[in-house]
Parts: sequence; C-alpha cells; structure tokens
Amino acid sequence: MKAQPCPKCKEPMDEGSMSWSGSGSSGYVSKQQTGMLRVVTKISTARACPACGYVEMYLDPQELKKKIT
Repeated sequence: MKAQPCPKCKEPMDEGSMSWSGSGSSGYVSKQQTGMLRVVTKISTARACPACGYVEMYLDPQELKKKIT
C-alpha cells in the first residue's frame, strides 16, 4: 500500500501487520455472517501512527464479500 500520513495528526504512519497470538495473524468477523460457524477474514495490513497512536487495519474486500453474501 502507498505510504500516507496519519489522517488524525498528519505524521508518517508505520506499516506492519496485526498479531493477536503466536500465529502471526489476526482477523475480522462480520456480524452479517449467519450460521453456527463464523469465518475469519485475515487482516493483511495494518498501520499505526507513532505520534498519536491512531491505527488502521486492512483486509481483502473480495474475501470478505464472499463470506457475507
């Protein structure tokens, strides 16, 4: 992704990824998913502002659309 300034304070953002466990990945589960099993969409990229702490997360929108339609 193209480097962009923080939308909150305009300082440069640091790019990385999300990790909630030792597996090295985290995910998003839409409330629109129905049924017993909800499928996680992997968060592929994250950015954090070292100046103010603002965080952005990105996932593949096509992968999410497959799970909620």
